[in-house]
Amino acid sequence: MLFGAVGAADAGASYWLSMRHIDELLDQHLQGAAVWLSAGKVGTIGTKGPPQHSVDGFVGQIWQQGLSAPTDNTDPEVTFNRDVASGFSVERINGHRYRIYTLRNAADDFTYQVGQPLAFREQTAGRAALESLIPTFFLMLLVWIAIPLVVNAAFASLKRAGADAEKVGIGRLTPLDISHVPEEVRPFADSINRMIARLQVGIEGEKRFIADAAHELRTPLAALQLRIDNLENAPDAIARAERLRELREAIVRAATMIRQLLELARADAQCVPGAAIEVLDIQEMVRTLVADLLPVAIARSIDLGVQRFDSSHVNANAGEVRMALRNLVENALQYTPAGGCVDIDVFEDEMGVVVRITDTGPGIPKEVIDRVFDRFFRLNATAVGGSGLGLSIVKAVVAKHAGSISFENRSDGRSGLVATIVLPSSAPGNVRERSGEKLSS
Repeated sequence: MLFGAVGAADAGASYWLSMRHIDELLDQHLQGAAVWLSAGKVGTIGTKGPPQHSVDGFVGQIWQQGLSAPTDNTDPEVTFNRDVASGFSVERINGHRYRIYTLRNAADDFTYQVGQPLAFREQTAGRAALESLIPTFFLMLLVWIAIPLVVNAAFASLKRAGADAEKVGIGRLTPLDISHVPEEVRPFADSINRMIARLQVGIEGEKRFIADAAHELRTPLAALQLRIDNLENAPDAIARAERLRELREAIVRAATMIRQLLELARADAQCVPGAAIEVLDIQEMVRTLVADLLPVAIARSIDLGVQRFDSSHVNANAGEVRMALRNLVENALQYTPAGGCVDIDVFEDEMGVVVRITDTGPGIPKEVIDRVFDRFFRLNATAVGGSGLGLSIVKAVVAKHAGSISFENRSDGRSGLVATIVLPSSAPGNVRERSGEKLSS
């Protein structure tokens, strides 16, 4: 449709331009004939002599001042108006319209006029214009036939790639063969292969996660079964009460692992439009968190508190950020021995909102510090409980909110660990101003 419209517009423009050029060319012939008349070459006007009624050629006339009839006229049946202005004009004579060129020679008092029937001019120009369209029509026909052939030949490999794409699925994530795909669509085909590669990595990761989760869940489920068997075989009420307590602890551990698995699945989910993103006051969130965990710290004889505590705000999901901070603080309380302390710093700098948690625990050996975010990895599984999912959840939440998290052992001469979370500030333009006010106060 578009090609047809463009072709029709091109043909129309070509026809109009051809008509105009032929008309200009015939005007030049009229003007040249008048010049020939003024040079005395009357016999050169017309085709095969004076035309009958001048319907298919020139009519030339010479007028002398003071005379009422032309001194020379190639067609006696046609008489032009000698008083028209010099140059081109149009007259109707004997039922025919003529295009006339008038030339006056002031030196010899003669007027020279050459005319041509407009019907002849229009017929000549129309025929020439139509003949000029013949190559255009043949070209349009050729292109109309060639386009499907060329397109089918060029995109045959793309059709094969499309057929291969139809076979892509969970069980078959093979990249498409794009070696013969046209260059114009090569970037699109490459993006599809990159998407397939990302899907393959993600699916492989989920498979490993499911396998690891199934393996890890077998232990608490087996422990539950063992506790139930022990409870059934309890010899007396005291033993039954002790084994009931052990059963409850095993249920709590299994429930905790399942809860963390669900939290990790939610944290791994990508942000979507319409998600519950809001401006969070991190200072207030940490204050509430400390109040919630203070009884746990007191029960373990751990000093839990804050040091630098500036007002800081981020755009994030409140539940996920609260969960990540709680996991970090609980992790610090879990590994810090009695009599130790856990300090929390909240402030903003040029990097964003920083939450730093410093404990006096044993720290992490350098050779495994990069593995603490691996799922189900536990540094000291025999001495400290847990599922090994807490830090994985924290990392997933931080990455989801375009932040960063890092662990490093203390370097101030004391044992312990420093966990640092950095999240983008909700007001980056005011970071320096607020920091400056805080430092100067």
